[in-house]
Amino acid sequence: MKTVISIVKTYLGHAGAYFMFTMLVFGLISYSVKSPTVNLPLIWSALLFGGLVALWDFLFEFPLIRSYTVNIFLHGILTIASFAIAFVWATDLIERGRTAVFGVMFFSVLYIILAVIRCVYHFATTRKENAEKAYESLYTPKDVD
Repeated sequence: MKTVISIVKTYLGHAGAYFMFTMLVFGLISYSVKSPTVNLPLIWSALLFGGLVALWDFLFEFPLIRSYTVNIFLHGILTIASFAIAFVWATDLIERGRTAVFGVMFFSVLYIILAVIRCVYHFATTRKENAEKAYESLYTPKDVD
């Protein structure tokens, strides 16, 4: 039961963080362009987007996929698809094709930039942790006298 509660807490925390960040970005955009962009459909779309991306965050917990780079790649594809579903397909942007394509492309470039930064940080910290560990041979027996 504790693990279920922990998973739900993690999911809700991630979904809330993504929702907050998405609303912050759209709020700043609407404030800077003096546009009434923030409305109820946008809030529901941001909530859908946050929920989907929080679901994709669990990819990093699966032991089947051991490669961090593959996880980031899959997470990126699913996140970009979630953006397209939440903000293009579920809203009226689908009627304006050029705007929708530009939005998805802009989000893709932004995600790629953030993913590269995240990968560099991950591999730098992993290398530092591995350098501090003592070398342990996998091929020599340990209990040999």
